[in-house]
Amino acid sequence: MTVPTVRTRLSAEDRRRQLIGIGLRLLVSRPIHELAIDEVAAEAGISRGLLFHYFPTKREYYIAVVQAAGNRLLLHARAPDEGTTAERVRGIVDGFVQFIQRRRENYVALVRAGAGGDERVLEVFSSIRARIADRVIDAMGIAEPSPQLRLVVRGWLAMAEEIAVEATPDVMPVDGIVDMLVDNLNQTVQQVAG
Repeated sequence: MTVPTVRTRLSAEDRRRQLIGIGLRLLVSRPIHELAIDEVAAEAGISRGLLFHYFPTKREYYIAVVQAAGNRLLLHARAPDEGTTAERVRGIVDGFVQFIQRRRENYVALVRAGAGGDERVLEVFSSIRARIADRVIDAMGIAEPSPQLRLVVRGWLAMAEEIAVEATPDVMPVDGIVDMLVDNLNQTVQQVAG
């Protein structure tokens, strides 16, 4: 005897969160462009058509999932509420590096391959990177950064991302990566500000 499945009626916002959560969970095993809408709908216990009620297109759904993944990165790449400037910067860098290293394959698939040149997805990535750069600048105690300083910190962040993706524990442990990146950031900012 089969037990009938009981469907729970969710509010629109709860259903959107559920669908995005499923997308995030599926990203662990595949790149964003390989997410099947039918699989997401089935896991949520809804029809494909109902999924499109919450996200008008497959692209809108993917963008929402990418934004949620970016928000998770932002949760980790943040300064502690208290501490010295050095501790606050280190907190951001440590969270950033550890987040990427724990999710290396997924991160690469999402950020590099998954973007696929989609302008809106690239805007999401750009916005996330800009927010992290702003956090770094703020943690360094720089109240009015010049456009040149912003550019340099964005460039440093690109380098930090590449090192976090490529470094393996046998090459350099996380603490060593973080130390090197923080030292490099301080030297680079001093050169620009000096």
